[in-house]
Amino acid sequence: MRKEYSVERLCKTLGVSKSGYYDYMKRPQQGPSERDLRDIKAIKRTYNKSKGTYGCKHIAGELKERGHIINHKRVARLMHELNLASKIRKARITRETRTNLVGHVYPNILNRNFDVDSPNLKWVMDLTEIKAEGAKLFISAIVDLFNRELIALAVGSRPIYELVEATIHMAMNERDLQSMKGILFHTDQGSVFTSLQHHKKSKELGFTPSMSRKANCWDNAVIESIFSHFKTEFDFHYPLNNYAQAKIDLLAFRNYFNDERSQKRLGYKTPKAFLEAHLLPQS
Repeated sequence: MRKEYSVERLCKTLGVSKSGYYDYMKRPQQGPSERDLRDIKAIKRTYNKSKGTYGCKHIAGELKERGHIINHKRVARLMHELNLASKIRKARITRETRTNLVGHVYPNILNRNFDVDSPNLKWVMDLTEIKAEGAKLFISAIVDLFNRELIALAVGSRPIYELVEATIHMAMNERDLQSMKGILFHTDQGSVFTSLQHHKKSKELGFTPSMSRKANCWDNAVIESIFSHFKTEFDFHYPLNNYAQAKIDLLAFRNYFNDERSQKRLGYKTPKAFLEAHLLPQS
């Protein structure tokens, strides 16, 4: 630009003096401050731990929980300079789920009241389908609304009740329960949940069934959101008919989600840390 325009003309256009321009050019170029380096290191560590899914507010919140106070606007500026951007999750396309012609449809007792004061009072469950390279996986999950913990995560080749049943027993084992008496168990109106098998299972284990309204994903928004995170953060590096590897990776994701991924509504604690803090005064 200096070859095309004289310094005098550029200074006049920009409204600065020639002496001011030359004074600026003589100044030594300053690198990042010690504070910048400290903040950048913390931001990159937290961003990488989240696999690129945390935005500036989430990073600032988690750092504050760890004793590193930083404004989210400063985090946003440094992330921009580092070219770090949160992954954008695509909205899930909802469609009406099929129900049995003669099925057990239960009322929506949960009614979007996702808050609860103690564990093992409100569980939500859902299934989702993943397609890749001509193969399918059906993922079944159960979440405890108290601490948003992914207490069970299973995989199968078909969305059959045996997959649901296995996931339920996995959740019971995780929480060391012999029955589900006293638990409100919320699902959608998918055919596996309106089936006679699920009705019998509710009687056998003692849980109270609750169901979303037909084709209304917001009635089960918590687990829908977790599946959205899962599809963003779970890496598919192999054909999806490799169920053995899929099970290993699903367990790794579950451990990451429960033990490492902080949540805003939990005060930027992880689900496991939130549960431990709740149980601590009682021990």
